[in-house]
Amino acid sequence: MDISFYKKALDSSFDGILIADKAGNIIYVNSQYEKITGLKKKDIIDKNLCILLEEGTINRAISLEVLKSRKPISAIHKYISGKSALSTAKPIFDSEKDIIGVVNNTRNIEELIRLRSEIKEHVAKQEKVNQEITHLKKLINKNKDFIFESKAMEDTANLASKVAKFDSTVMIYGESGTGKEVLSKYIHGLSERSNNIFIKVNCAAIPKDLFESELFGYEKGAFTGASNTGKIGFFELANGGTLFLDEIGELQLSVQSKLLRAIQEKEITRVGGKERIKLDIRVIAATNRNLEQEVKDGNFRQDLYFRLNVFPITIPPLRERREDIEVFIKFFIEKLNNKYKTNKIISKEAMEYLLKYDFPGNVRELENMVEYLFILSEKIIQVEVIPGKILSQIMISDYKSGKDNDKKEKLNYLMNLYEKTIIEDTITKYHTLEEASKILGIHYSTLSRKMNKYDLKFIQ
Repeated sequence: MDISFYKKALDSSFDGILIADKAGNIIYVNSQYEKITGLKKKDIIDKNLCILLEEGTINRAISLEVLKSRKPISAIHKYISGKSALSTAKPIFDSEKDIIGVVNNTRNIEELIRLRSEIKEHVAKQEKVNQEITHLKKLINKNKDFIFESKAMEDTANLASKVAKFDSTVMIYGESGTGKEVLSKYIHGLSERSNNIFIKVNCAAIPKDLFESELFGYEKGAFTGASNTGKIGFFELANGGTLFLDEIGELQLSVQSKLLRAIQEKEITRVGGKERIKLDIRVIAATNRNLEQEVKDGNFRQDLYFRLNVFPITIPPLRERREDIEVFIKFFIEKLNNKYKTNKIISKEAMEYLLKYDFPGNVRELENMVEYLFILSEKIIQVEVIPGKILSQIMISDYKSGKDNDKKEKLNYLMNLYEKTIIEDTITKYHTLEEASKILGIHYSTLSRKMNKYDLKFIQ
């Protein structure tokens, strides 16, 4: 076959190809080699590799290394042109096993290097994200009550962890029972003030006439009925630490100006006193009201709103983060098991029902519900102990939303659940079928039949 065919084939190669004889003289270079290395044919063809090295035209010649070692060599290196490539040089032997030359395949890896660099950068970023998540989880574990599974609460926790290191005033919004106090303690726990005191003040529980004396304290004899020794207020108690003002939206307008002054100036004067007391406190407030709307309605001072709303955080209601419901249920059951040295669990069916409920009272309602079910259950929390009004709401909600694909009659189902619960409760309190049937006002044969229906037995 014509030798020109082989040259054309080599020129069509994806790789750059350089061929040198046994003395190191370059006898062939294809076009792709020029593109990949940036070296020109005219500058290297018919030249000896040793001379090219001395001249500085090339900075490495693995073909020379192959001629010496008689073994293939691969290397990634950067050419004088600044381009990087992967070169593999292999010896060429004759029939007598004598080396007669070397062929060098050079492959462009600029794109691979770029991709590797991007991958490294991506891995580094991902590692940083993973470290932040791990750090966040460690911080969360410090407060065992602050648990979640949802992305919404993960974002909330991230916000809280960022502001915790600063002394900025935080305003926590959320419906009743969402865990505003838990979040405030979490922020305090991550702050530089974590080793100092955390004081909670329920603004709705303080009578208007006692607000000033409760928050700022009073000197002895300041008013009728005042203690002879005076009293330190919540602001002073929290000095050096964090003051949590819960239900701030319930404050009456007449006392809001006094609170604004104390927060703004970081100093207070006790009722009946003259000395100004400087304070070093961090203020966190919380409300279930829309304060912006309260300002528009004239129920809340705008200047106090701006002073409190420096860093707002909103805790979403439980119905908007249903992934957290199961986590909370298991957490509360475990908490009760530890407290009462029991080992109760919840059935899959009961869990499925509770996961459908909206819990308008949020986490507080959920915790109370779990405790109620825990008390009523022997070993396993079953659907039967879930209050009827909860089950009916779930079923109605399923029906309205079109999620209810179960065609069985719901009323009979609920009635059977309660009949089973009543019979089960009664037979555990009496030792004979006759006694239990008398209490229930039915014939013992009827009771026996119903017990068989629900697979119930006397427990002696």
